[in-house]
Amino acid sequence: MDIPTQNALFASVVGLALALAMLLRSGRSRAMTLYSLFALNVAGYYLASFVHSIAPAADYPWIARISLGAVLLLLALVPGAAVGFFLEFLSVAKGTHAAARRLALLSAVLGLSVAVTPLAERSWAQFGLSVWVLGVLLISVSLLFLRVRSQQSRIERLRLTYLAIGAGVCIVLSLVDLVSSHYRLPLPSLGAVFTTLYLVFLSQTLRKLRLMDLNELLGKLAAQAVLALLLAAVFSVLTSWVKENTLQLLFNTVVATFIIIILLEPLGAKVDAQMVRILFRERFELLGALGALQARMATVIDIGEVTRMTLDTLHETGRVTHVSIYLLAEDKPGYRLLDSRGPPPEGFLDTAAARGLLLMVASGQKAVLLENLDSRMKALRAQLTEGKRFRDELKRLNDTRGALVKMLAGITVPLMGNDRVIGFLNLWDERVPEAYASDEIALILKVAERLATVLENSKLYEKIRERDRLAALGEMAAGLAHEIRNPLGAIKGAAQCLDPRRLPGEDGEFLGVIVEEVNRLNGVVTAFLDYARPLKQNFGPTDLNEVVTRTMRLIQNDVPKEMNLAVELDLTVPKVDADAEQLKQVLINLVQNAVQAIDTSGGRITVRTLKPDRFGEFRSNVAESVEVHVFDTGPGIPVDHQQHIFVPFFTTKQKGTGLGLAICQRIVKNHGGSISVQSKPGEGCTIIVRFPALPSEQPPAEAAPAPEWTPMLPPASSQSLPQETLREGPLPPPAESRSKREKKSKSL
Repeated sequence: MDIPTQNALFASVVGLALALAMLLRSGRSRAMTLYSLFALNVAGYYLASFVHSIAPAADYPWIARISLGAVLLLLALVPGAAVGFFLEFLSVAKGTHAAARRLALLSAVLGLSVAVTPLAERSWAQFGLSVWVLGVLLISVSLLFLRVRSQQSRIERLRLTYLAIGAGVCIVLSLVDLVSSHYRLPLPSLGAVFTTLYLVFLSQTLRKLRLMDLNELLGKLAAQAVLALLLAAVFSVLTSWVKENTLQLLFNTVVATFIIIILLEPLGAKVDAQMVRILFRERFELLGALGALQARMATVIDIGEVTRMTLDTLHETGRVTHVSIYLLAEDKPGYRLLDSRGPPPEGFLDTAAARGLLLMVASGQKAVLLENLDSRMKALRAQLTEGKRFRDELKRLNDTRGALVKMLAGITVPLMGNDRVIGFLNLWDERVPEAYASDEIALILKVAERLATVLENSKLYEKIRERDRLAALGEMAAGLAHEIRNPLGAIKGAAQCLDPRRLPGEDGEFLGVIVEEVNRLNGVVTAFLDYARPLKQNFGPTDLNEVVTRTMRLIQNDVPKEMNLAVELDLTVPKVDADAEQLKQVLINLVQNAVQAIDTSGGRITVRTLKPDRFGEFRSNVAESVEVHVFDTGPGIPVDHQQHIFVPFFTTKQKGTGLGLAICQRIVKNHGGSISVQSKPGEGCTIIVRFPALPSEQPPAEAAPAPEWTPMLPPASSQSLPQETLREGPLPPPAESRSKREKKSKSL
């Protein structure tokens, strides 16, 4: 059996396997079906050629004649199958399909007229039919080159060029085989082998559904070819000079095998890297940048620094037009934009917008690609079946795509911490639909994993720094209590003994200033000691509505009459595990800050309790929460000050200590909650305090169901009490049951 016959058998077996593997895939697309027909056609042609080669006409005249006719007929059918597949694969306009079908029909008629007539045994007829078929195949390849010319993106043109060159090489080598066979030239038979490799190339492309991976596959094929030549050279050097000595040949073969096994992995990695560097320069630079970034992130602990490092590195590669990082927000359910490069995306992604994306992450997807979503939605819409399952999946895909569009992401990678999504790393190259190959995505996943680790570690580091700061403040407080308060007491006592009221003129005023400033300094020391002193807490089930009511009753007389103090209580909120006295201290501080922020001409302060939408529908083990909002109509807090307002000793007041909000934050965090600010200059300020809720008690069977309350809408079951109501109307005593309070709320 000569080499061309062996190659024909190899091509027929591999082509048949590829066609059957594609046909057996569930949910295959139309392009996959047309590929299967194309591969079957090619496999049938080479199988008929193999049978014709091993069945000479002298010994098997009928078999030779039938196999020859089959060769010519299947050869004439190849162009129609190839053109049909490429038109579907490239999504060419429908008008071109009609012209291609006419061309394929003409080729089939021509092949049939040669195959079933005596012309089949004429060498000139065989050669002419083969030339016609190869010419039609070149037309199909020209479709690829036309698509290359119409592409605006240089990267997209390069990918399609690789695909067209591969098809052209197969046609040229098949033409060389035809010429060498017709004129009996001593040329190697390579057409069948390269055609088989090209079929493998196309099957990988269809299974991955990503044109970008053509580059990856082409690079791997080239690398494997170079590696095979190098290893074959090693084997040949060790075995070619041993011919007659069987034992020596066996020994050298074993030695060559060991050397190949040892060299296979490191040599393969080097060859892969060099082929990527030579063929795909931009990919090589991106992979190098991602690898260097991953190594640099191991030495960073600060959130701001690692964010800048990640975004700058990705943006400077030139392969990213948009890159951003979102982190889980503490003030409300959703994800807040931490930083970005390129055109800025939306600043906040709420849970409703992220629902589809989080569901895909929960199903095990480590990365979500916009191109995959579009392909899946296109495939679903192409199906004729409809039903609830179809509609649900299409809606989920639409929701996920909407989230990616809002974040300006072509690929989004979830940042996982403690079995939950703490953020997203988003990348997009808007110049091409498929910007990143599989090996690049794999390295992006590693970078995202390292980024998530750094973010988690930075949170732990901040907690350690806070603990150390409090320890240092505690040590200082012990000395300050003695070193400052005793001299202050002496100064104040001496000033009061002089009795400023008896001194004439400015002398009495100066003594009054001394007493006033001593009192202020004593207040600073007291606040400092309160912040540094360990908290003594008495936790227990606490009704947050009751705490708010008692606290507002306590401080309502301290609020100027020009200001309107209102309370809005959601009577359905569950209890919290808390220290009521400390919660009262938090509320007093927040309301006093609001009073000081509002102009003396008047304003409104609203204290509201509510139960927000549960931010745990994607994770069943996430507990419910309860929120307290303290809103004022003051001038608001500047954006550059908002990140510092909870830092100890930071204040914008002339006589402020800067410890009020720091103490509030400390108390809230010790309760397992969070405190945050929402403010726009000129639009007021809202301080949001969130606590984890205790499991809700089941109401008795005869009790009426609790009234529903929807955030951001006027609650039907909440009470809004103006300043006058709080001053004059009696508040419900804390011992009353919830049902009685609900009745009083309705009467109000």
